[in-house]
Amino acid sequence: MTFAELMLKVQTSYKEIWRIAWPIMLSSMANTVINFTDTAFVSRVGEKELAASALGGVFYFVMVMIGVAIGIGSQILIARKAGENKPIEIGVIYDNSFIILLATAICIQLLFYGFVPTLMHHIVKDQAIAESCIVYLKARGWGIVFMMILISLRSFYTGIAFTRIITYSTILMMTLNVLLNYMLTLGHWGFSPMGIFGVGTASAISEAVAAVYAILYTIFSKKLKQFNLFRFKNISFAEMFDIIKLSAPIVLQHIVSMGAWFLFFVLIEKIGSRELAVSNLVRSVYMVLMTPVWGYAQATNSMVSNVIGQGRKFEVLQLTRKITSLSFLTVLVSTTFCVLFPEFLFNLSTSDVSLIHDAMGSFYVISLGTVIFSISMILLSAVSGTGNTKAAMIIELINIAVYLLYVYLTTQFFHPPVEVVWVCEIIYWSMMGALSYWYLQSGKWKALNLKDHSEMALS
Repeated sequence: MTFAELMLKVQTSYKEIWRIAWPIMLSSMANTVINFTDTAFVSRVGEKELAASALGGVFYFVMVMIGVAIGIGSQILIARKAGENKPIEIGVIYDNSFIILLATAICIQLLFYGFVPTLMHHIVKDQAIAESCIVYLKARGWGIVFMMILISLRSFYTGIAFTRIITYSTILMMTLNVLLNYMLTLGHWGFSPMGIFGVGTASAISEAVAAVYAILYTIFSKKLKQFNLFRFKNISFAEMFDIIKLSAPIVLQHIVSMGAWFLFFVLIEKIGSRELAVSNLVRSVYMVLMTPVWGYAQATNSMVSNVIGQGRKFEVLQLTRKITSLSFLTVLVSTTFCVLFPEFLFNLSTSDVSLIHDAMGSFYVISLGTVIFSISMILLSAVSGTGNTKAAMIIELINIAVYLLYVYLTTQFFHPPVEVVWVCEIIYWSMMGALSYWYLQSGKWKALNLKDHSEMALS
C-alpha cells in the first residue's frame, strides 16, 4: 500500500476517529485558550474593558467563521478526493481555496478599519465600551490574513486525515499568546502596559507566527510533494465556483449563527455592563467546555465525506453514531468535573469574587447546554459532510430564528436574571439535534453527488 493510500483512505474505527479528531481539538483549543487568556488578562485591566472584549471577541469570530465556512467547503471536497485517492486533484482544490480565503481576508480587513468604528458607536449604548471594543479590533484586525492561512491549512490537513502539523502550530500559538499577553497587556519584561490594545496585539502576533510556521512546514515536507501545493498552475474559476457553491450555505450558516451570538451580547449590554461582564466570563468558560466537540465535528465533516468518496455510504450512519458517542462521553466527563469544581476555571479567568458569584447560575445552564451540544453538533456536521450544505443551512436558520426570538423577548420585555437568557443555548441545541437527526434518518442525502472541476482544471 502506498503512502497516499495509507494517508487518504480513512476507516470508521474508534481509534481512527480519535486519531483524526484530537489534533483538531487541540487546534480548536488554541482559539479557546486565546479567548480564555484574553479574558483572564483583560479582566485585570477593568470591567469596561472586559465587557468590550466580549463584544470585540465575538465580532472577530463572526468574521473568522466566514473563513472557517469556506475552509469546511474545501475540506469536504478534499476529503471526497482523498477517499477516491486523487492527491493531484486535492492540490488543485487547495490552491483555489487558498486564493479565495486570502481575498476574503482582505475584504474583512477593509471592513475592520473602515466600517466597524461607526458600527460599534451606533449599536453599543456605553460609548466607553464601544471605544475599547474598537481599540481591541484594530489591534487584532491585521492578523486576520494569517488566521485565514491557518484555516486553509487546517482544512487541507483535516481533509487528508493527516493532522499532526495542526498539533505543532497550535501549541506554538497558545504558548506565544500567553507570553505576549503577559508582556504587552500587563507590561512585564520591560514593556509598558497596553491594556486592551495589548490583548488584541498579542493574539494577532500569535496567529501570524503560527501561520508562518505551518506554511514553511507544508512547503518543505517531502511527504506532501505529491499534492503539488502552492503551485497555482491550475487556477480555475470553475473550481472556485464549486468551492464557493458548496461553501456558500455554510458561510451564511456561520454568519447567521455567530451574528446571532454577537446580537446576544449586544442585547445583554443593553441590560447593563455588569451583565455583559458576567456573560463574557461565562462565554470564556463555555468555549472551554465546547472545545472537544469542535474537534469531533471537524472529523465528522471529513470522515463522512471520505467514506462516501470510497463508495461506502452504508457506513455513514454507523460512523456518525460512533463519533456522537465519543463526543458525548468526552463532554460528559469534562463537564461533570467542571460542575463539581467550578472555581478551577473561573479563578483562572478573574480574581473578582463577586463576578464569579454572579456567573454561577449561567454556568450551570451552559453546562447542560454543552452536553446537548456534544450530540447536536456532530449530527449537524454529518449533514454537512454528506455534501448537502443547503440542508445544514436551513436547519441552522430555523434554529437561529427561534434563538433570537427568545433572546429578544427575554431581554427587552421580561428582564429576567441573566441565566434565564442563557437558557437560549439549551433550546437552540436541542432543536438542532432533533432536525439534524431527522434529516440523516430520512436518507435523502444518499442521492446527492458532488460535482467537481478538478480533473478539467488539470487537463
